[in-house]
Amino acid sequence: MSAARKILVVGGTGFLGLNVCKQAVWRGWEVISLSRRGLPTGITSNSQGEWKSEVQWVAGDSTEPDSYKEILEGVTDVVHTVGILMENDYKKIVQANSVTDAIDGVGSVFGQLLGMKDNGNPFKQDSTPKVTYEMMNRDTAISLAKAAAQSPSIQSYVYVSATDLFPCISPRYITTKREAERYLFSRPEFRSVVLRPGFMYSDARPNTLPLAGVIEILNTVTGPCSRDVASLPMGTLMTTPALNVDRVAEAVIESIARPTLKGILDVSDMQKLLSTPPQPAAPVSAHV
Repeated sequence: MSAARKILVVGGTGFLGLNVCKQAVWRGWEVISLSRRGLPTGITSNSQGEWKSEVQWVAGDSTEPDSYKEILEGVTDVVHTVGILMENDYKKIVQANSVTDAIDGVGSVFGQLLGMKDNGNPFKQDSTPKVTYEMMNRDTAISLAKAAAQSPSIQSYVYVSATDLFPCISPRYITTKREAERYLFSRPEFRSVVLRPGFMYSDARPNTLPLAGVIEILNTVTGPCSRDVASLPMGTLMTTPALNVDRVAEAVIESIARPTLKGILDVSDMQKLLSTPPQPAAPVSAHV
């Protein structure tokens, strides 16, 4: 059994973050989730005894250290799972509760890709701050890192980044994540681990399954010549396996549990990590 940890999961109510919290609770670790909403959906008075009741759910803003500095006391590891793929309503697809919601989300995404998104009345003032790649993918990670560097108990920082899969998505999606990665590796106060998964899916999110199935077929077809295909447009998408979100969450937990592991882990590194017994003297290969 691994040593007891106290981890802070930023974005703990999200698609991946929720699974990280679950895996950590199952390890017997103390878990704090930080998100804007605080409590995830599904928490009720009948949740007592379930793993969700073992998590401390905190509402806060990861760009505002004052909203969470008090909960950093005694935290040994932080996990950053916040991020956006597109600066619009893409999450309607993943989080859709009905076919209608999913269609609405898909239409919004493709509308942005084709330059046909309706941005509404240009003269109407919207007081809601625009959610940007810079804010969500980079600034939240850097702000958290600065706060973590001031906490002597924090030993590791796991940042869930991404593999560059989708050529139709704004390049800022990846560049902001790479900027966050570089900043983390510049901090000597803690051990930094960056995970770069590809597409993540889950049976609990049925709308993620069709694309995961297509990717699996493409992986099979391109397998014998994957190295050559990867250099082509859309090649990375065709050669990078989709991962169940539970497996990515397990990789996060293993990254924390292995104190000699640091650097960047792509999909193949994560698969190797999960299939390799812990060997503190010989860490799983990673690259920076």
